[in-house]
Parts: sequence; structure tokens; C-alpha cells
Amino acid sequence: MLGTIVLSSTWGFAQTTAQPVAQASEEDVLVLSPFEVSADDDTGYSTATTLAGNRLNTELRDIGNAVTVINSQFLRDIGATSNESLLQYTVGTEVGNLSGNFAGTGDGSFLDESSRFVNPNQNTRVRGLAAADNTRDYFLSDIPWDGFNVDRVDLQRGPNSILFGQGSPAGIINVGLKQASYRNANEVGFQTDQYGSARVTVDFNRVILKDELAVRLMAVNEQEKFQQDPAFEDDKRYMGAVRWEPKFLRKGSARTIVKASFEKGDISSNRPRTLPPLDLITPWFKTGSTNGTFIENGRIRDPATGVVRNVSKGDLRVIQNLNKQTFNPHVVMDDNSGRDNHGQARQKINGGANSGQLSPYYQPWLGNYGQQFGGPNAFFATDGGTPSYWIWETRETRGLNSSGGVDGGVGESAFHRPVGIATASSFARAAGLPYSEFGIYKNIQLADASVFDFYNNLLDGPNKSEWSGFDSFSASIAQTFMDDKFGFEVVYNQQNYDNGQLALLDGERQAIYIDIMSVYSDGTAAGKDGIPFQNGTPNPNVGRPFVTDSGQGGNRSYESSRESMRATAFFTHDFTKKSSDSMIANFLGRHTFTGLYAEDTLEREDRSWQRYAVLDDGYRTLFDGGNGIRFTDNGFAVNRVIYLGGSLAGASTASGAYLPRLQNLNNATSGTIRFFDSTWNAPGVDPGAFFENQYYPVGSTNRNSTQSENHANYVGWSNKPFTITDSETSQQNRDLLTNSARLRRNKTESKAFVWQAHLFNGGLVGTYGYREDTAGSAEYSQNASGINASAPGNAMAYLKWGSNYSLDAAKWNELDGTSRSYSIVAHLDELPVVKNLAEKLPVRVSFFYNKAENFQPFAGRVDIYNQEIPLPAGTTKDLGILLETKDGKYSLKVNKYETAVTDASSSGLGGTWFLGASQAWSGDWVNVFEYNWTGFGDSAGISTDPTYSRANWTDAPDREAASIAAWRAWQQDPIAKKMYAAWGINPATRTGMVSNTTPTGFALTEDSFSEGYEVEFNAQPTRNWRLTLNASKTFASRKNIGGANLAEFVAAYDTFLNKTATDINGATFRPGGDLRIWWGGAGNETALFQWNQNVGSEYAARALQEGTNVPEMREWRVNAISNYDFSEGRLKGVNVGGALRWQSDVVIGYAPIPNPTNPSKINFDIANPYKGPAETDVDLWVGYGRKLFNKVDWRIQLNVRSVGKGNSLIPITVQPDGSPAGYRIAPRQYWSLSNNFRF
Repeated sequence: MLGTIVLSSTWGFAQTTAQPVAQASEEDVLVLSPFEVSADDDTGYSTATTLAGNRLNTELRDIGNAVTVINSQFLRDIGATSNESLLQYTVGTEVGNLSGNFAGTGDGSFLDESSRFVNPNQNTRVRGLAAADNTRDYFLSDIPWDGFNVDRVDLQRGPNSILFGQGSPAGIINVGLKQASYRNANEVGFQTDQYGSARVTVDFNRVILKDELAVRLMAVNEQEKFQQDPAFEDDKRYMGAVRWEPKFLRKGSARTIVKASFEKGDISSNRPRTLPPLDLITPWFKTGSTNGTFIENGRIRDPATGVVRNVSKGDLRVIQNLNKQTFNPHVVMDDNSGRDNHGQARQKINGGANSGQLSPYYQPWLGNYGQQFGGPNAFFATDGGTPSYWIWETRETRGLNSSGGVDGGVGESAFHRPVGIATASSFARAAGLPYSEFGIYKNIQLADASVFDFYNNLLDGPNKSEWSGFDSFSASIAQTFMDDKFGFEVVYNQQNYDNGQLALLDGERQAIYIDIMSVYSDGTAAGKDGIPFQNGTPNPNVGRPFVTDSGQGGNRSYESSRESMRATAFFTHDFTKKSSDSMIANFLGRHTFTGLYAEDTLEREDRSWQRYAVLDDGYRTLFDGGNGIRFTDNGFAVNRVIYLGGSLAGASTASGAYLPRLQNLNNATSGTIRFFDSTWNAPGVDPGAFFENQYYPVGSTNRNSTQSENHANYVGWSNKPFTITDSETSQQNRDLLTNSARLRRNKTESKAFVWQAHLFNGGLVGTYGYREDTAGSAEYSQNASGINASAPGNAMAYLKWGSNYSLDAAKWNELDGTSRSYSIVAHLDELPVVKNLAEKLPVRVSFFYNKAENFQPFAGRVDIYNQEIPLPAGTTKDLGILLETKDGKYSLKVNKYETAVTDASSSGLGGTWFLGASQAWSGDWVNVFEYNWTGFGDSAGISTDPTYSRANWTDAPDREAASIAAWRAWQQDPIAKKMYAAWGINPATRTGMVSNTTPTGFALTEDSFSEGYEVEFNAQPTRNWRLTLNASKTFASRKNIGGANLAEFVAAYDTFLNKTATDINGATFRPGGDLRIWWGGAGNETALFQWNQNVGSEYAARALQEGTNVPEMREWRVNAISNYDFSEGRLKGVNVGGALRWQSDVVIGYAPIPNPTNPSKINFDIANPYKGPAETDVDLWVGYGRKLFNKVDWRIQLNVRSVGKGNSLIPITVQPDGSPAGYRIAPRQYWSLSNNFRF
């Protein structure tokens, strides 16, 4: 604490030599124009005026819309400098961060915060609906605000067309920036906290010409640290402002005010995580068994007795837990040989005498080895060390057949791949846990901090980063006449902003894994101890925890340029000025007419890119399986595997492991990769000669093979150098590895008219606003997944830059919107008839009513059929009462509101990337099976049959034919054809892979509704005591997630996938849903499985929960804040204060119950929800101020938030049985110490 008292910087030392200036005299008072507001009339936490009523300086008590004004005194007391440190104290608002009051990640199966790191300022929610728009002086802005240059914050809840015809229907958060004034003043501030953060601010205002010209310079330099090492945020900004009221233009009462300001800033960060990592480690230690069910009808053999029995979907299946079992990559994927205890990762047996049966060895606890799907792994055995590179899967593209021709296979080994622990939601589906087919199970996050201390450590270490930079320029001229009877203002505002982030971990790889592979894949079929390929290189890292990802996601950037021009004119007339005693004049009162014309333009670019790829020609030849492959294919991606600590193979539990975080950068660099080279290397060997393939057991006919399938006849496992392309070594590399890029231009023209009438001498105040907006947009996007890599000039599906990348030829979309606002306020003590009665009441009573609407300028959004989506629109109604004591010391405002939003962009459904992929992937495999192509879509056939008949089923050919026929029929269905036309899908292509391109402007929508009460109480009982209390009761729900056309497509496609038929053996199957993906074996994934895994199950769950409360919506929130200043006695100069923040318990899930009328559906027990705990946080502060020298005032203040709270978790989601699944890290006790010097 003492350190901050003497904290110094170059700024601080530079200003201590400045000469103190005289205190401002009364002649220095700044006279505002009607277009401005000031804090001079603030009393305690109460603010008298706002621009939010009619865009002019208006008393808050005269407007009916829901506006809360946060003044600088409130910000200073609670120590707030941003949305993240303010919105947990205000009514009806939520903000997500470590000290916030919600996570803002939804309630899907996977809670993902990765997109929030780059701009946490926007992770807000108002009235449970959506994020508020951030504005600066009522101009939309991407720039996160900081308190160093902010005078006040206006919170508008709900839509308000007077402020914005276009904007978030949830509301706006507007910051009023500090301006130059006609008072000489200087302020320097220093702040530190318990984590060693340092913040320095300076604010200098200088009068150049008395009452005519003033300038103001402000700056902040903050190095913020967090509890999680090594998280940080460095923020550097400066701003200059000038105000000029030229005397030569002062003619009578006419005034001219010219203002300008410029701000520039840069932020670099590695922000902390608010969620623990996914738990993909502790299930490995589970002993005993888990009861599941069979997820389909079939036959299964008992390994102990050899008896084969029929089982039905829903029958009990006892699943043995892993109990630290380890696996061989060949054995775990072996569904062909028919060997005992093989194929633990495969649901069905694909070869041998039991082909087509359910596998008795299937282990649903097994999942992906991170994002390992064929590309090289970079193994960092030590954090920050030099990686070793392996490609687990043998590359057999040059393999020969028995005649010596290339068939792309070497049969000594079948498909193989490493495995990891499955996510909880994947396990639930695979294990057939109750109701799992409805997508209601959640992934489980690590809750045991003794495994990894996520409270104090950032899992990523220094391997993720975020950045942003911005500048803003604003200039205005205001002219008023006849003592502000009429006037105009013209404002120009221009903002440039960019941000971006690099991720180590993205998606479900934000997890801690454990390596359960016993050997690498470089063994032989002869194997060891009777186990094929067990003679591979022993895995030295078995049992070691690790983190991993491929770098294919999480790397993104955003750039925007906003330019706005706004002209406002007003005219006001007061009938009482000349006839104050006239009844008619008092009735007519005062009227103000305001007109507005504005133009707003936004140019933006969004990009995402892959971090690494191996793009050598030699590697591509090794890897390539066809002419349609893209650089985004998993086989080119580099999967970093970074180990955390030693092996836990000898431990009985992961608890107490205290795994370290990453301490160093772990970048993949070019090096030697170990892989299987399928180049023939036996010139003296006849490929057709006999070879005994020991991959298959003795007695199997498949054991009789040819030398073409013998690994020993090929170059085999080799170590060769390859070049790894890193996106971060040059802009050229980043362009090369960019997988998605989008340009967008928005232009909005707005015209508005506002009439405010103060009737009955101000007793009845009515406001009417009318607004017309024309919103236009153009967009151009390119995505590697939508490029036909087989077409000339499109090799590898690299994006095209230069003149190709522009909006010149983009379609211009334009939509018009009209919005209106009505507000009426009745002050009973000023109204005729009731005035005399109201004056006898102990308080002043006012009633208010407000009805408003607006829309967002999202022209160019389209749905799944490429049909234009209407603009998002919002409507609100506010009805309430305001009570004020006659001395102005107390006020109470109670508001009942209803807010509805239609066609808002939605993030409530995950996996939407799979909408197009579901049709393209299935289209590929229909072609593979019908035309005997390779999996990459070559037009030439292959010599072996990739169809279902390879499984040796008696009914496989019949089912294959039925699936092909079903899919060909679906592809001609009118609903499918609408979708295909929109996504550029041509399932009949014979020249490569089926591609899909997300429609330009594709968006999902949802409708939402919120209703409740808002209470605000302000008090200034004495000159020294200020108090405020706010409370909100909220119910918010959503429906129609995805929109009507998506619902139509999902319903039709889901029906198609689940439609049953009978095969030649009389068994029931689903021809459409049974289509095999990744070849045609019995154990391969099906179209239905992939659909449910990625989209279908979650969509069904969302539909079932329509009308229930939105995630993390607490019914009640209450905040009380108070401060007392001692002005005499021994404690003179001391101030003490505190805050109480209480949130009621929260619904975090519902138990599923059977649907009594439809067994294929479920209901939820809405009457008995699962709830998370209520939260109470207490904040305290104490300060002291005094004069250090004659003209230097000093103030020090210690703030402590969440007093007495330690490390803890708050549940966000639950499993169907009510056990917690997802958590956010709760706020814990935190102190900060600030020093301010004014002179």
C-alpha cells in the first residue's frame, strides 16, 4: 500500500514541477449549450439532467424512459473505470469477468469464453436480453471506455428511437467524455492493487483565452495484473480536447461553440479465464462401472461365454470404467480383425466372424486425442523445449496392390489413431445415459483446484494473446440564438479500431487431457506378447497430463472504421414567459421541437486463420489422397501437445497433482517429422507373392495376403525434415493461412423529429419521437471451405487477395425502418385540479409512461435459404412512479417494464458450421459408395470396394443401396434443394469433393422477451452522506431460435434421417441416417450420429426449453451503495463507504421427465428447477484527503471488494440429475489503493 503513495513515473515526475494555479472564480463558470450536460448540478449520486430524453439538456424527472445516470462521484467511490468494474452495481445490467455477475457463455453442452477475451467490455447483458451497444457521446463505438476521460455514464435500458433508431434493443451504455472547460485544473492519479498492478492518470485543463479558449490533455498508462499468473492487460491512451467560443461571433445572446477532441490508444493483453478448463483427466482414474444403455438394436457376443444375444435400444449396458487403462493406437481402432479386446473406440465390429455385431469391448469413455485427425503432433516433453514430431497415422497413398499398381493402401495395418478421454456430453450419448439422445448433457469442467490451480494460474501461460488499437476524432460546432430559444449543432465523428487474438486452445480443447497411449504407431503386425503393433516405440509420456490443439481456430482479427455526421436543430417556445398568469399560457406551457439528420458509415473486416500448416510439396504428395484437398484439412495442421508435469500413472487419483501452468512459449518450428513413407523399397520382391499378415488372428482368411501389404517392403517409418508455415512470422504467411475473410460496409441515413411539451406549467410533460432510418449494407466473404480446390487456379483452396478481395461487385442490400417513441410524465404537485391535494402530501409524486421501439441496421442478413431476414426490432413499455421529498434529499423510482425483441442475431445454438458440412460430407460419401471413389472425391474409381459390403454383412449391400437411394431422394426434396441453392452445394458433382459455402450474411435469429420491475432509490440525508439503492426483478425468455426457415429445414432433415425401413433380413434400420461417413464399416460414424452430435441434439434441447428463463438469469438483484465524508473533528478529511450486492438464487437447469403423449419426446419439470446459490458481496472503502501544500489537494482511498471471500466456483449448468457441470470462477476479495493529487 505504501508503494502507491510514492509511486512515480515519468508522467508523475514531469508534473510535480508544474506551478499551482488559482482556484476557479465564479466568473470561470462554464455556460453550457442546450446540447451539453454537466455534473455541476449533481448531488451525491443523483444527477439532474440528461441528453437521453430528447437529445437536449433535459431534467431526468421529465422523461419516462428507463435511464440511469452514473456520475463521476459514484465512479470514484466504487473505483470503477470500465464496464467490467461498473455494471455489477447498476440496475438491470450484467457483466462477465472475474469480478462480474455472470459468465455470458450461455448454457449449451460446452461453455466457451474464447471469443470474449479480445473485448470483455462487450460481454454485457441488459434486462436479460442481449448485450448493450456501447456509445461515446451517443455515437456507436467499438472502443472500450476507460474512466480516465469519462465524466458520466448513461445507461438506457430498452429501445429508444429518439437516441437510436438503430441500436441494440436491449439498450445502450453511453459514456460522456470529458471536455475542456474555463477553469485551470490539474490532476495526477496513481493506483495499485494486491496483484501488483500500476495505473497512472493525468488530467490537465488550461484556459488559453479567458471565457473563450481552453484545452485539456488526459492520459492513462495502466499495467493491470490478475490473480491468474501470468495474465495481464496493458492499456495506454491519451486524449486532447479543445473548446472555443469566439468572442467576435457573440452578437447579443447568440453564442457559437466549437469543440474538438482526439483520442488514441493501444491495449495488449493476455486476459484471465473466468471458467475452469474442461475435465478430460479425472475420468481416467474412475474405477468400477457405469450403467448405460444400448443406443440401438443389435446383436452382441459375451466374450466370456461366446454366446451371442439380441439387445434392444434402451436395454441395460454395464460399462467398465477406465481404471487407468492404456491403449495401443492400432488395437483401440481395430474393428476389422475380430481379435478379443480390440476396437475399444469402435461401437461395432466391422470384420471377421462377428462382423456387424455390437462390440463387447466398446469403451464410450474414449474420445479424441485433442484435435488429432491425421496431421503431425508436435510433442513438447518439456514446457518451452524443442518438440519432436510424429504423424500417428500411416500415410499409404503410394501403396501397391498385388499387381504392382498403386491402390493407396498397405494392408498390414488398418485404420489407427490415438485416443483421449471423451467429453461428458459425448460419453453420455455413446453410453446411452438416460435422455442423452435429446442433447441435454453438458461437458464437465474441472472443479478440483488441487488437480490444477485455475484460481491462481492461467492454463495457457504466455501462449495466448489479445491486442487492440484505436483512434477517435470528433469535432462540433453549435450555434444558439435568442438566449437559446433556437439553435443547431453539427457534429463529425470518426473512429478507427482494430483488435485480434491468438489462441493456444480453442473450442473443446480448452481442457486438460491425460496421455493414455502405451506405444506409438510405428510397430509391426507381429507385435509383442501376442498384441499386434505393441512393439511400437514405447510412449515415454504415458500418464502425463497435457494440453493440445491444432491452431485451426481461435485466431482472429477485426478492423472497423466508423464515420458519422449528425446535425441537430431545435426550437423552443415558452408561452408563460410573457403571460405567466394566463390560464391558456399555463396550459400551453413550453414546447421544444428537435430535428435530426445523421449519416453513419461503417467499414469492417473480419478474418480468421490457421496458426500452422505443413505445406511442403513433398508433404502434400505424402499426404494427398485426391485433387480436391484444402490447406485447412486436418492433415496439414500441426497439433501441439504440451505436457504438464510428470506421469500420474502411479497415482490413484488426479487430486493433489497440482499441475503446473505453461511457463514458456511453445511455438512449432520447422523440423524433422517421423512418419510412414509408403514408397516401395523392395525391387526384388514380387508384390503378388504370399505374405502372412499377422494383423489378423490365426485362422482368419484375411491372414493370407500378398507382399504388397507388407510394411517391410516400403521405406516405412522415417525421419525427414519438413517446413512448418507459421502465420505469425509474416503478413504473407498470415494471408496464406487465412481460412475466412469478410468485408462489410454499412451505411445508415437517419431522420428524426422530437416534440417535447411541458403542459400545465410543467405539470404534464409529453415527449413524442418519430424516426426514419434507411440501412444499407454490402458484404463480400470468402471461406476456404467453400472453394472448389479441384477447379483450375484453386489448388489447396487458398483465399484470393488483391483486386479480387473488395466490395466493388457486392450486392447492396437496403432496408427502411420507422420507429416511434412516446413518453408522458405527470407531476401531481404541478397539475391543476390535483395540485392542491398533492401539495399536502409529504412527497412530490410523479407518474410516468413510456413506449418506444427501435431496430438494428443489420441489412444483408440471410437465413438458411439465403432469404433476407427482417431487421432486429425491439419494443418496450415502461410504467411507474417517482417519489421525491420536497427538499430534494430523497427520491424513489419504481418502474414496471416489458421489452420484446424480434429477429435478433442469436448465439444460442452451437455447431452451425455443420449445417452445410452435413450435406457436403454426406454428399461426398454417397458418391464414394455409388461410384467407388476415394474419400477425397476423385473421379477415377479405385480397385477396391469402399462400400458397406467390405463389412461382410449379409445385408450390407442392401443397406448400402437403400442409403444411396434415400440420399438421392433427399437431395431432390424441395426443402433440401432450397438449402443447396443457398449454400452452393452440388451433390451431383463428378469433379471433386462436394463443397459448401456459407451464404454471405448468414445469421441465426431468436425472439426474446423480458418483463419485471426496476427500483432506484437515491438519498443525500446530509451534506456529507450519500446513498443509493437499486433493485430489479426480471424474467427473460427466448424462443424461435434459428428462425422459421431453419426450423423447417431441421424438421425435414431430422425426419429424413430417422425414417426407418426393413432390410432383407427383416431388421429395422434408417436408410438416410445410416449413411456411413469415413468409409462404410459397421463401426463408422453415421450421418445421423454426426448430425445429433453437432447440431440436432442441441437444437432439440433448445426447442424444449423455449419459454423458460434465459441462462444465468437471477430473478432478483439488489445493490446498495453508501459513503460518508467527515468534514470536522478528528476524522476530518476521512470518508468511509461500502456496498452490498445481493443476487437471488438462479435456475441452472431442469430435470427431464417423460412426455406422456409422445414417448419419442421429453418434457422438463419446470415446476421444480435445479438452482444455483444466491450470492452476496460486500465492498468496503476508506479514504482520506487533505491539503499537502497551499494549493495541492491529496486524497488516498483503499477499496476492498467482495470482503472475506476466498476462491470458489459458481455453477452455471447441470446434468439431468442436477449435478453441476459448468462453473464460473466467483469474485474473491480484492483490494486496490489509489492516490490523487489536484493542484
